Amino acid sequence: MPYELTFVKGGLVVADADLYINECCWGGDIVVQQLLPKIKERYEVVDEGQEDWGWYIQLRKGVVALAVDVFCDDPKAGEFRVHLTSRLKRLLILSRVADTPELDEFRDLVVPLLNDWLAPGSCKASKIEHV
Repeated sequence: MPYELTFVKGGLVVADADLYINECCWGGDIVVQQLLPKIKERYEVVDEGQEDWGWYIQLRKGVVALAVDVFCDDPKAGEFRVHLTSRLKRLLILSRVADTPELDEFRDLVVPLLNDWLAPGSCKASKIEHV
């Protein structure tokens, strides 16, 4: 099952608030930029960017597709949620969310990166049971 990471990054300053499609996108680019260098060292990054629901990084490890999805719940407080998911391909182009060892390995990379940027123990990780 996917992981949900939650944290608060108070005092976050964005260069241009007009960059964001929606309020939930606010600051997500900064979170993504904290993760990208180390992720690119280990994985093939397929895509990164902004959607109307937030910011994302999509990557691959072998046959497993991994994703980071960043949502801002409260720009004033700097409250964020990050979803980490893994998918396995099935029947041509369809894929399904799967609980894979690659996802746990990915979580073990991302959580410390966020805690290094925030403060140790600030990023809380929990499994999402219903997708």
